Amino acid sequence: MLTVRTATLNDLSSISVIQASCYSPEFLENEAAFASKLQQAAHTCWLACVDQQVVAYLISLPVSPDTFPQLNATEFYLAPDATMLYLHDLAVHPDYRASGAGRQLIQRVQIQARQLGFTTLSLIAVQDSSIYWQKHGFEIIDPAILNLQHKVASFGQSACLMQQVLKA
Repeated sequence: MLTVRTATLNDLSSISVIQASCYSPEFLENEAAFASKLQQAAHTCWLACVDQQVVAYLISLPVSPDTFPQLNATEFYLAPDATMLYLHDLAVHPDYRASGAGRQLIQRVQIQARQLGFTTLSLIAVQDSSIYWQKHGFEIIDPAILNLQHKVASFGQSACLMQQVLKA
């Protein structure tokens, strides 16, 4: 049975294992980068577990456009003027891709974003994942709208900024 819970610093090794199974080397973040995000925003970082084994994670962060973290940034601080929830990283272990774990984590974050008063979710899609995100209601937007061209470009040539406006 799949369960969802918040992530803690004790989950860093599980997160790293899943990340390594999902991303090419240029997208791997070290544990210090994850630790910084968890220390600041653990309440918006989620895990999907099967029999208490972590099978997927979703790191989401309250941000404003000028506080989007760059890849592998080891110092993340919560924005006091956060305007949206940024889905920094979703990864599902390959053995559990058909389990619905990704969908459940996204739904959890959508609910939480509304509870926190956010009306927008944003993300930077990498590794040609924009089609996956479009299936979950996200749309590609021009990074210039939020003045994020430089940060989006730091994720590679095929990276794209995506956003979802949450329905009330």
